[in-house]
Amino acid sequence: MIWVIGGTSDANRIVQLLTNNKYSVTISATTNYGTLLAKNVTTHVIQNKLSVQAMINLINTSNIQCVIDASHPFAAEVSLNAINACKLTNVKYIRFEREQQYIKGCKYYQSYTDISEQLTREQGNILLTTGSKNIHLFSQIERERLVVKVLPVIESIEKCNYASIVPHNIIAMKGIITEHTSKAIYKEYNIKHLVTKDSGLAGGLSEKVSAALSMDINVHILCRPAIDYPCMVNSDADILKLL
Repeated sequence: MIWVIGGTSDANRIVQLLTNNKYSVTISATTNYGTLLAKNVTTHVIQNKLSVQAMINLINTSNIQCVIDASHPFAAEVSLNAINACKLTNVKYIRFEREQQYIKGCKYYQSYTDISEQLTREQGNILLTTGSKNIHLFSQIERERLVVKVLPVIESIEKCNYASIVPHNIIAMKGIITEHTSKAIYKEYNIKHLVTKDSGLAGGLSEKVSAALSMDINVHILCRPAIDYPCMVNSDADILKLL
């Protein structure tokens, strides 16, 4: 049995790939939305936020022979827990990592604190596309300047409300937004700064950044966490080779 750590479009694609190649696969996700998408590719879905010990228990009870970590590039805790669990159970660990892009004309940062401090010194409206759970990290910025794009689920809206984001500055949309739509949003909200993460092509980074740069909008990108993966690949073909 292969366990794919999911919650991303990459993970769902990998599950389909493995299933097509006659592998037995279980996928895990931490949210209702991630679970819903995962069920489109397999019936073997686990929804839970797993500690190291819970991962060890899953590996042992489900006879897991390989773990493919296809979690989001910024889900550092999940990846570190999986690495430790695999070491302790002597199970193969494979990290699928989206290829990184360095985009000329953007500013890169190591933390949300660095971005927030920079934006306090800037003028103009800010669009946050970094997820609802990180909105509170920008609390020192005037609320009326913040526009946030989040998933259209109750949990995301509740976090926006908790962070005192006014309803008309909440954009609840799913998936990758086209460059054309991004431009319309930037114009509608008079955006001067875009805050995003280095989430790669699968995360829609190229479309939103290209649109912003074409409109002379300042782009602030959070770098991925530095994790020493014991085994990392960037393609489906490499996964099959290692299996």
